[in-house]
Amino acid sequence: MKQIWIFMTLLLILAGCSTKEAKPITFHIPTTCSYYSLRSAECLEKEQFIARVMPYKVIFVGDHHHSLNAHKVVVELINGLSERGYKVSLANEWFSPKENELLEQYVQGELNKNSSKALGWKKRVGYDFNLSKPIFNAIIKENGALYGINMDKAFKKKVSDDNLSAMSSEEKAFVKALDLNVSAHKALLAPFFSHCHKTRKGEDAQACMARMYRVQVAWDTMMGEESAKLAQKLRKDEKLIIFIGAMHLDSKLGANLRFARKSNLPAITVLPYPKDTTKEEAIDVELGNSDLIYLYEEPLEP
Repeated sequence: MKQIWIFMTLLLILAGCSTKEAKPITFHIPTTCSYYSLRSAECLEKEQFIARVMPYKVIFVGDHHHSLNAHKVVVELINGLSERGYKVSLANEWFSPKENELLEQYVQGELNKNSSKALGWKKRVGYDFNLSKPIFNAIIKENGALYGINMDKAFKKKVSDDNLSAMSSEEKAFVKALDLNVSAHKALLAPFFSHCHKTRKGEDAQACMARMYRVQVAWDTMMGEESAKLAQKLRKDEKLIIFIGAMHLDSKLGANLRFARKSNLPAITVLPYPKDTTKEEAIDVELGNSDLIYLYEEPLEP
């Protein structure tokens, strides 16, 4: 009888503990850090950062599109890996696989002098080409390749419209296979999709938000799966950097998650975090948001 009471008491204690909300492990990162490892909980110098990234063939790097510092980090990473004997290629969200031939022409110097116009940069991207150009130049200098991994605009519109009748058999298969039920991903994006930016005729707010989320998942899935296809072709001395918006990699639930479902190659995620040394002594980052982070000082611009 005594053993039964002990067992019941333990059950009650465990039941009481289970009702408490679990708090995530949070790192308080000094703004004096340039790089930080969430795995080993330590600040890193540039050389240490490159050494931590080097064992991985596939490197996801989050971008703040208007940050000069964010782009500088990628240039340093490309140069650092190249100095260690690796050939580095870059995939980015500004282009689709259909533009790979155009990107190859750019790499080979076959486009006119106003290459940003030849690439359709202003219409395609909207951010300053001079921020991305040093990254492209670093890849070209080391005989690497540039790749597009995003949906093209025509397909993106079909996904947004849920217009299966206008899709090819391959496009239909892609859309029907989309996993829209990753609860952690939904929770992550909920604040951004909590209201509809622009409802369509006959569409209520709930349908609009569902449409927005469907496009986001398709966006992440396309970039993840196209990255996996590129990764399959990597030789022993090659690295692939996937440089896309940080939101697509946050908490490793976006394109990097979709990549992992298609590839067994080891990959690492590096995310940017802003710092303001005049106002804050540290920033808080939760465990699991990334593997490594880099901190940048430039304020976000409109």
